Amino acid sequence: MIPLKQLQAAEVLILQTPTMRDAASNLETALRQEGRQIRRQDFDDRSPSTIEASAHQVAEQLDGRQVILHATGGTKLMVLALRDALRLLETGSGKLDIVYADTHRQQLDWLGSDPRTEAMADVLDLQDMILVQGYRIESDTRPAAVQARASARAALTREMGDNAARYGKFFSALAGMACASVGGNLEQAFEFAPGGINAKLLHQAASHGLLSWEGDERLTFSDLDAAKYFAGGWLEEFVFLKLSGMAKRGRYGCNVIVNSSKGQGVRNEIDAMLLHRNRALLIECKTGQQNKAQDALYKLAQLRQSLGGSVAAALYLSAQAVSEDVHRRAKESNITILATGDVSRLVPFLKEWQAS
Repeated sequence: MIPLKQLQAAEVLILQTPTMRDAASNLETALRQEGRQIRRQDFDDRSPSTIEASAHQVAEQLDGRQVILHATGGTKLMVLALRDALRLLETGSGKLDIVYADTHRQQLDWLGSDPRTEAMADVLDLQDMILVQGYRIESDTRPAAVQARASARAALTREMGDNAARYGKFFSALAGMACASVGGNLEQAFEFAPGGINAKLLHQAASHGLLSWEGDERLTFSDLDAAKYFAGGWLEEFVFLKLSGMAKRGRYGCNVIVNSSKGQGVRNEIDAMLLHRNRALLIECKTGQQNKAQDALYKLAQLRQSLGGSVAAALYLSAQAVSEDVHRRAKESNITILATGDVSRLVPFLKEWQAS
């Protein structure tokens, strides 16, 4: 996908083996978003002889053309057979160049008339990444969809995120009450009347019209949206505010709901997803007690592979402390955790990831 977009390929021939038809279909769907001329063709890879025969068939069709062989996909035998067969183009008026996309080194390597290496351009957006992996986005990921709501209470959101360590277990109690309110009863009660910085936070929330609180144990959320905000939406909005200040348009989204492009399977929601230099970062946000953190890590690791591939990264962002077992599991799964006070380090982490 990356070289095709970087080179602005107007005509693409996708060679599909029997086991790669679904992947070829996904690539075609992603490429058609930009109006390219695309054709898929079966390639028989059952044996060395069928591979050579298929390669020569391709070469006959492309006789006299200027061809670039994208050698990143396919098996080694396929690439070798295609290289040998397509070299026959150069005995006539045709031309062959070979390009290999090295995503780890962020470069395109060329063989042929001008052997060289060039920097890989930052070309993929969120839609490209999701489509090429065989999924489609079912939610509105445009910043305007959440910008107005998030901006109106940005000061409160930043206070909660930048000072998460100061509020400790109060976040968990507030999230539990908010989750209970989502069921319909907006009036909830603490065991004891909050004081100190917790009381200041509630007064600030009341000034934004999110809740009513008169200094005692009782609290009433203003509406269902306000309850959802304190149930966990504030941390997602915190991430959104940070991403919108440092990421390119079309390269990030919050509350991204995806499903199989064929309409099969289970719908999944990613709290936030960021693309930078053709690599994806998936972010999971948690504000309540971490009772099922290991399950959440397992799901995050699966989605990272399914939606971002081998070069994707994952971040688990928690307003609550997590156990040593969870930290160990995250390390085994190559997932970064920012919990409690480290939530305020979100922007430095994002910058480090972008520069890596």
